[in-house]
Amino acid sequence: MGKNRHTLLELTGMIGKAISRSLNGSYWIVAEINEIRENYSGHCYLELVEKDSGNDNIVARCRATIWAYTWRMLKPYFETSTSQKLSKGMMVLVEVTVEFHELYGISLNIKEIDPVYTIGDLERRRKEILHRLEEEGIINMNRQLDIPGIPSRIAVISSPAAAGYEDFIHQLENNSRNYRFSTMLFPAQMQGSTAGRSVTDALDMIFEKEGMFDVVVILRGGGSASDLSCFDSYEIAAHIAQFPLPVITGIGHERDKTIAGMVANTNVKTPTAAAELLIGKYTEADSLVLSFGNRLASAVTNLIRQNRQVTTALSGSIPGIVKNRMQQAKAELRASGSIMARSAGGYIQKRHHTIDSFHYRFRVHTKNYLLSHKSSEAEMRTKLIPQHTARLLKGRSERLHLFGTKLGLLDPENLLKKGYALVTKNGNIVKSARNIHFGDLLETKLHDGRITSRVSDIDISTDNTKVSE
Repeated sequence: MGKNRHTLLELTGMIGKAISRSLNGSYWIVAEINEIRENYSGHCYLELVEKDSGNDNIVARCRATIWAYTWRMLKPYFETSTSQKLSKGMMVLVEVTVEFHELYGISLNIKEIDPVYTIGDLERRRKEILHRLEEEGIINMNRQLDIPGIPSRIAVISSPAAAGYEDFIHQLENNSRNYRFSTMLFPAQMQGSTAGRSVTDALDMIFEKEGMFDVVVILRGGGSASDLSCFDSYEIAAHIAQFPLPVITGIGHERDKTIAGMVANTNVKTPTAAAELLIGKYTEADSLVLSFGNRLASAVTNLIRQNRQVTTALSGSIPGIVKNRMQQAKAELRASGSIMARSAGGYIQKRHHTIDSFHYRFRVHTKNYLLSHKSSEAEMRTKLIPQHTARLLKGRSERLHLFGTKLGLLDPENLLKKGYALVTKNGNIVKSARNIHFGDLLETKLHDGRITSRVSDIDISTDNTKVSE
């Protein structure tokens, strides 16, 4: 057979030479980091990809390498410029050369990186996340919650070994006012690729025990600002924004601003500042209670002063009131006696009229009756009429006289003339010894005057009251 044959090594060598001839310069490319790892030898190995903007499918993939001598310069330069570490999912603009190896195929050798492009892309992503949160109507939900006046039950999300967590606990436990706080730690990774999932898992656990806590505090504290990228993710931001308890974040430095901090109820710069915020809430409540107590004491004092003035004024007018009341009662008794006398007279007169009318009707009836009977019988009955009439009139007159006598006996003035007395206390008639107390001032009304006395002894069993003037 006259066919030209080549070994695989020869063919790969030809490919390498062709690539070297046609791609012998350097190129700036935009790509997304799909994988990144730093080798123990100091080299950095990456997988760069490009994705379809419509469906996020990978349409191109290539290995890349940053050799140790280049990595030692590019790494601090990039992190200082962007405050971020090179990580999975990050868009980068890098200068590369194309290399081909018979065993490993095509790879890219990264020579330079432009941090400005990455900063712009990160900012674009932040804006997209914020816009999404706003479109979903959840961006302000947690900020609308009120931190309780006494936030004593605190759920903490942090790394147990973080210096910031220790600072937070120390600040709470050693506050100058000796306020007492109850804290429960929900451990989480606060940096790295697993930090986002770790924090959201901790929030889910707190949600299951929501009734046990007043607030949630997320603490990072310490470490590099480049480790904050996980707190710019949509997942953490959405969890915080929709959480039913107020969330306080203390995960950055003075210049750092994360999406998590922007959607949280309150964002502070350090764990110590978070502790001071909670102590300050306690202090505000304490001052409010003290102020309320002072106002209440002042109001009570004024009320006592006013009541004392009213009591003094009333005590001075009581004797006059009692005197007027007694005079009114006397006048009412006299008026009642007069009314009763007039009523009795009218009643007696009315009865006389009734008897006269009855007598007249009886005579007429008798006359008619006698006319209809025999004259002898009529004559006999006529003789009996005056006798019966006299007896009837006598009986009616005696009853009227007795009724008038009873009415006279009921007149209060007559009762007093018979030796009875009317005892009053503070203008009220005393009906029982149980209503009298030692030292009470009593007034006894007789038919010819009044006696004022003070109680010195009370005998309930015999119903006798000894009074000394």
